[in-house]
Amino acid sequence: MIAAVVIAAAVTVLAVARDGGGSEVASSAPDGPLPPWRAPAVARSAVPPAYLAAWDRARNRAGCTLLFPLDGGPAMPAATASEQKTPNDNGWDIFLTSGAGTVEVLGLFGPATRVNAAPDTPTFTKSWADGSAVRYAAEVGNAAPGTFDPDSSAFEGVLTVPGRSCAYRIYDSLGKAHLEAIFDRLRFAAR
Repeated sequence: MIAAVVIAAAVTVLAVARDGGGSEVASSAPDGPLPPWRAPAVARSAVPPAYLAAWDRARNRAGCTLLFPLDGGPAMPAATASEQKTPNDNGWDIFLTSGAGTVEVLGLFGPATRVNAAPDTPTFTKSWADGSAVRYAAEVGNAAPGTFDPDSSAFEGVLTVPGRSCAYRIYDSLGKAHLEAIFDRLRFAAR
């Protein structure tokens, strides 16, 4: 009996991590790295004002912490931060834009939201140690059937983070590799 309890305890590892809003969240810890958004939250004074404007008016801000890319990475130096209203301000929608492309993060939909992938394109998944996971694929509306190219097709992902009441939709016009680099640049904003 003791051996069964020890084995069960070893299989069910609980990770306690700070959730960007300062509260503790316990979740099962699957294999994978710690997510970058579990780093200390970015002070409001360091968050682009456009992002704060979008999030401050969002009706879902209590459970859908502002998650934003720190920058556009090497492919989008000096990208411009902007925001757009969502229907009835039910969520928030932020953008990084440069001559090279666009990255969008949208906090609007429920955590059960799924990526909308075309049947003939591969879907990818990445998981982190806190239970966060993202599913991503070439954006459905941007390419003709059978024209998937990971280097040039726009990609869309849906990131779920334990303890959040929303899923984060992440769009990147610069392809799969750039979207994966953006995952590493995502941080929560302090409340």
